[in-house]
Amino acid sequence: MYELLDALINGRLGLGWPGWAVALLGHVAVATLLFLVAPVQMLFFTYYERRAIARMQDRIGPNRVGPEGIWQPIADGVKMFTKEDIVPAAADRYVHLLAPIVVVAPTMFMFAVVPWGPGMVPVDLNVGLLFFFAISSISAVGLMMAGWASNNKFALLGAMRAVAQMVSYEIPAVLSLIAIVMLTGTLSVVQIVAAQGGLVISTADLPGVPDVGLGWFIFTPVGLLACLCFFIAALAEGERTPFDIPEADSEIVAGYMTEYSGMKFGLFYLAQYVLNFLLCAITAVVFCGGWQGPGVGWLAAQGLSPANPDGSWVFNLFAGMLGVFYFLAKTYFFFFVMIWARGAFPRLRVDQLMDFGWKFLIPLTLVNVVSAAVWVGITRWGPEEGLDFTAQWSPLLRWGVAFALTMAINVVAYLTLARLYAAAQAARGRVDLEELVGSVPTSA
Repeated sequence: MYELLDALINGRLGLGWPGWAVALLGHVAVATLLFLVAPVQMLFFTYYERRAIARMQDRIGPNRVGPEGIWQPIADGVKMFTKEDIVPAAADRYVHLLAPIVVVAPTMFMFAVVPWGPGMVPVDLNVGLLFFFAISSISAVGLMMAGWASNNKFALLGAMRAVAQMVSYEIPAVLSLIAIVMLTGTLSVVQIVAAQGGLVISTADLPGVPDVGLGWFIFTPVGLLACLCFFIAALAEGERTPFDIPEADSEIVAGYMTEYSGMKFGLFYLAQYVLNFLLCAITAVVFCGGWQGPGVGWLAAQGLSPANPDGSWVFNLFAGMLGVFYFLAKTYFFFFVMIWARGAFPRLRVDQLMDFGWKFLIPLTLVNVVSAAVWVGITRWGPEEGLDFTAQWSPLLRWGVAFALTMAINVVAYLTLARLYAAAQAARGRVDLEELVGSVPTSA
């Protein structure tokens, strides 16, 4: 953003602004856009989900407020602003107030490292992925604060469920991303997107492949398994069905939000939808190329930049618009899959959620890390690293061998773990049934 503004203001327009003024303008513009994007995305997602889930359930959904109910999210927002804020008499008022703030603030910071298009990232941190998940972990503190401060057993139970769920499923989520970090050798989200240029095969693995922005990691066995595991973990992180256990209304009313009303409840709602948007966005960025797609790279190369001072800003505009379109299309697709899962699957029990995460998902992601190491060794190592037998292999042969070998490793690991997990669940079910039968009193 700074380079573009400086090229426009001082280069093309010749206004002679000092560097601090250009930087300040860029920061203010980016912050304003982000604070506008978050609530707009939340409003759109609430409408999108209600309409989509209604169609899946043979209903209509909101269709009264505005054309096709398009203004229903606005009406819901006005209702949240105007509802009375009720705090239980026995609650800790200050912690009760701070909890939704602590939950919302980290989700806004997570926007800082999300790349929307070529050159359209608020901050290009060299540890962007680490920053993203380190910040997201802070929300668990706010959830625990909400459950504890409410002085309500249902709220406390929901908060404990939420924290246990987030801690458990952050492990497979991070392990899934480690595989991609091994493939790219960087934690920078911008460089991860740049590494996904190509045509099915990444330009990092096969330098001569045409670069049309389609060398996504999801087209590799390592990236596909990592994407599936990460997205399942994201469902749990975002408390989406079938992992909406912290808010199980049939068991614990509304979980940690039971004693909240008005705009405090609205802040929890905002944080949840914004977090789901960001999880879908990071899935699209890391595994599906983010803004990468046909035409974006060519338009960006023709645009105005320090490397191309004679370019036209019009190409920058079109490259940005096309990149944002690709990015949002992929993000909305993953959010639709979240809605799809909500309409198709029932809620899990707490023990089922923990078993699946610790006994199946984590071992599978660990095997995928090994597969990533195999991929890197075959595609990029040579005699210098001790792999003499690959010295005469062409890059295409290296890619083909790595693809076949990692595919075999992951398929065998999945089938083995699935069989072991199914056997363990069946044995546990028999024990539960025996205990149930034994607890039934017999008649004389």
